[in-house]
Formats: sequence, C-alpha cells, structure tokens
Amino acid sequence: MAKRAATKPPKPARALALARQAGLKDKQTVAEARDFARHILLFDSDDETTFSPHSLPRAAIMTAAARAPIPWPSGKAPQPKPITPKPRPASPLPRCDYLLVTWTVEEAKCLADILTPGYASKTDWYPYTHKFASEYASLIRHGAPAAQSKRLGSYFLTMIGGKRVLCFKSELHMSQDGARLPVAKLWSQLIAEVQPKLLITTGTAGGIGAAIELGDVVVAPNVQFDCTKEFKNSSFHDAKYACSRLRTSNLAIAQRLIAANVDHLPQSDRAPKIFARPTGAVQNLDVVTTDFFAYDDTADTFGLQPLGSAVEMGDAVLGMVIAQMQAAGQTAPRWSAVRNASDPQMDVTGLTPEAVRAKAGQIYERYGYWTTISSALACWALVLDN
Repeated sequence: MAKRAATKPPKPARALALARQAGLKDKQTVAEARDFARHILLFDSDDETTFSPHSLPRAAIMTAAARAPIPWPSGKAPQPKPITPKPRPASPLPRCDYLLVTWTVEEAKCLADILTPGYASKTDWYPYTHKFASEYASLIRHGAPAAQSKRLGSYFLTMIGGKRVLCFKSELHMSQDGARLPVAKLWSQLIAEVQPKLLITTGTAGGIGAAIELGDVVVAPNVQFDCTKEFKNSSFHDAKYACSRLRTSNLAIAQRLIAANVDHLPQSDRAPKIFARPTGAVQNLDVVTTDFFAYDDTADTFGLQPLGSAVEMGDAVLGMVIAQMQAAGQTAPRWSAVRNASDPQMDVTGLTPEAVRAKAGQIYERYGYWTTISSALACWALVLDN
C-alpha cells in the first residue's frame, strides 16, 4: 500500500483547491453533499418519485427502451442463467469465477440490459440479505439506502464466453452508510462467498480533465482515496492501491460495440474511448475515491486534476480490503476498477456551487444509463480476456 507523503507541504494547486473547499464549507455542507449523492444513487429514469426539484423534465430523459441491440461477436453474447429454485434472500451468494459489482439504480439497470438481457435488475435480480440483520443493520446510518431497502444488494448470474459471472448491485455506499464503513465488511463477505478469481467494481464517475468525454471508460491502474470530509482523519484518507494488471485484447472489440448506441450521447468529434493505457492526452488513469460528491471543473475546485482521470465514491475501499487480505497472508482475487464518465469536466464560470451540482445531476440523469453501456462492455471484454 502506497500513500502520498503526509509530511510534504501541499503543492500550490492543491493548497489553492483546499482553500476553495474551505470557502465552500457554508454552502456545501457534508449533509447537503450526502443528500445529493443519495439522489444520484437512487435516481431511476423510469420512476418520477426519484426525481429531485432540479431534475430534467421527464420528456428530456431517454428511457432504456430506446437502446439499440449490441452486435455481439459470434458465440460471445452474454447468456443469463436464472437459478432454480430461486434462492432465498438470506442465502449466501453462489461461487463464480467472476464478480462484477455496480452501485446506482441506473448502472444496475444498464448492466442487466447488457449482461443479463431479459432479466431486469429491479424485478428479476435476486435480493441479497445474508447477515444483514445480525451484522450490518446496526452499522448503517439512518436514512442510508441500505437502511431503507433492508438488504445488502441484489444479483444475477450470466455466462460470458463460457465463463460463469455474478453481477451484483450493492446497497451499501461509502458516502451514505456512516463512519463504521460497512461496505468494507461487505467486500470481505462477497469475496469469501463468491471466491472470484477476478473482481471488478464498475459504474459511473465524473471525468477528470478536459480530455475525458462522456462515455469514455477508464480501466484504472490504481485507485486512490482523497477524503476531505467524514473520513479526512482516517488512516486511509489518502491511501493509494495498485489494481491487478489484466489482459485487455478484447477491449478494442468492446470499444467498437459502443457505436451501436453512441447516438444517445451528445455529438462529439470522436467516439467514446476505453482507456487502459496512458495516452498523450490522458496520462494518469487512476480512479479517485472521495468521501462526498466531488466533481472536476475548469477551476479545479476540489484539486482532482493531479490525481487521476475519474472520480467516484467507493472503489478504493475494495483496494483497502484487498491490501488487508494480502497483509494477513490471505489469497486475494485479482481486481480492477472500471469507470465510465457520466459527467465531464464542467465550466463553472459564473455558477454557484448549488448550480454546478444541479447541472451535474441533470447530466447524470440524462446520460448515466447511456454512458454505462461503455463500462458494461469493457467488463464483458475483461471477463473474456482474463
């Protein structure tokens, strides 16, 4: 486990960003940021009860019914595998060689449409409550998504190229559940039950830097905590973890398959890209985990630009759990973080922090599902390759 040196003075740009954050304290409280993050997590484009006062009009949000079919290579299309009889919610998860974990309602909806076609995440995936009442309920902050759903997640099985894959949607979230971080416990439980040889955390993220566009995907070499709120005094607040080095030959095919639905994204001078190696325009592919809803903007308000290419709220917890397993001499699975840009860097000239958050939310509402197609296809490719 590597950390940014705590004894070194911050670089001028970082110091300026931290000063900006302090200046925003009265306007963007931890509670406000948590509420906004919860909206992103729970937003369902098919359910107007999940919309916020700042949401786009219903007519401006495309539903999944507009999705074009994926032209899968012969013999490589995902084949969903229902479990008979249907498992009880309190049952442990089945063993699989591959485990894909996603986080928001829109991400899960898209992952199901791409990788478990015909079996919707909301109605057909199996609820998972194993040990929830006995070991998790007391750890979770009141009002958090898992406290409301009273489950740890939901899941479904699929086959990709003859490989058995478990797709899982988590109800636990670092930004929502409280200081006891029960999602770390969940990662350990998922690993123990599924025993995957490859584990991928995946879904939407904010793009960092002007070169990352909507629909682009980052396959991270590292994940890094950048905690400045609830976990700013934790021992891991700036810890950095190396992801496993994976084979990536099928990513080129996945990138071509994105084209089937690219018309649902804004017009651009290039198609969405999957970044698994640094390029001239995108040098640092790390995923940055913050403990509140942060975003990149033209002012670099949260000092993210030196840290990576995507910002989200949880992946580094998996890195920490893997590092703890390795330090204890336990066998840990290979793992990766695969994130698609559902919000690009924003121009914040003349905008208040509240207006910027509203703008970010509207972009996610409109494009969160459609950009997740890119990362779902990247996960498909990585399963085939590894």
